[in-house]
Amino acid sequence: MKLTEKQKRKIVDTIINSNTFKKAPTSIALLLYLFEATKKEIPLKESVIDIEFFKSKNATDRTNPRVRVNAYNLRKKISQFYATEGKHDVWRLKIEKGQYQVSFYKKPQEYSLIKTAKWKTVIPYTLLFISLGTLLVMSLPKVKPILWESFLSNAATTHLYLGDHFGLTGKTITNNQGWTRDFSINDADEFYEFIDKHLDLRTNLKPSHYSYITRMGALASQKFQKFFQHHEKEFSVRFSTQTSFSEIKEGNAIYVGPTKNNNQFLHFYNQANPFFEISSDALKHKTNQNQYNLNTGNETQEYAIVSKYPVDKTTHFLFFSQHDIGVIATIEYFTNKDSIAKFTQSHLKDKKYFTAIFMVKGQDRTNTSLKLEQVFPF
Repeated sequence: MKLTEKQKRKIVDTIINSNTFKKAPTSIALLLYLFEATKKEIPLKESVIDIEFFKSKNATDRTNPRVRVNAYNLRKKISQFYATEGKHDVWRLKIEKGQYQVSFYKKPQEYSLIKTAKWKTVIPYTLLFISLGTLLVMSLPKVKPILWESFLSNAATTHLYLGDHFGLTGKTITNNQGWTRDFSINDADEFYEFIDKHLDLRTNLKPSHYSYITRMGALASQKFQKFFQHHEKEFSVRFSTQTSFSEIKEGNAIYVGPTKNNNQFLHFYNQANPFFEISSDALKHKTNQNQYNLNTGNETQEYAIVSKYPVDKTTHFLFFSQHDIGVIATIEYFTNKDSIAKFTQSHLKDKKYFTAIFMVKGQDRTNTSLKLEQVFPF
């Protein structure tokens, strides 16, 4: 049996109107916020709560004592409620330690056998069954999400491509030597085309031996490492500016990053996708006039494009957005088992591939909301 939203709300109302919470306005407000945020599937992290609930202007991804202390107090209040006023409640609310989503569970029924059993006899058998059960669960193969099946199969080789930026070394605007990024120059060929038209810069500029990448690269690698490790799979990490078309075809590919770096995956995406193509930093529908501007220049709100499509005998999984918030938010979504299951069931049906368009909002490069705009399965 699953609780309806109305039943869940009644449980929340019972708690906040209890004597336990009578003199705890902050805990009441925080519980209501977490309940609504969970219902809206807002990614609840300390930085998000600090921005959204506590109205902080300088939130970071680091642990936040104010959020943790208030969450601890809220969990303590909930425990006190169920130890007193709510001790007979069958359905209960909980917020797991280290997490901030609100969940509900049914209190296990107590049997009189437990009260009358001889513990000297019961305990050894109980421990034995627990041990055997634990071993059995640990020996079972982990269920692979259908959405990621081609990446997690034993025969699959996967490469994670980080969307970095090509750069130039030479005299900068300050007349010192340094590294420069020109968004119209994305590889060595484009650089030499530029130099042929500006011969006076030939002695001042040259292609850099290293590229630039935002913190998105580290966060994306970390999240995929955790996801793949859970399924006992590995992947290699490569940089898009240092990769050729032939290398991309070597195995399954995951790309994370912007489109404004004119990376090679745009070519594959435009060829394989039956509905859309990306050009001039816009997602354009191939059969009508609909398009989404990916380069809004707004770091607090942007479109993020996620797409999975086949390339010969391999599969590509792309996470496009011009700023960090879009990429990170969608990676979190597609590496979470619950959101993966919901997305697959609601939007893919019997299809294997898709393009999904999200609107992501955030602050200080931290996503605070993720809204699925449209899905095009194929």
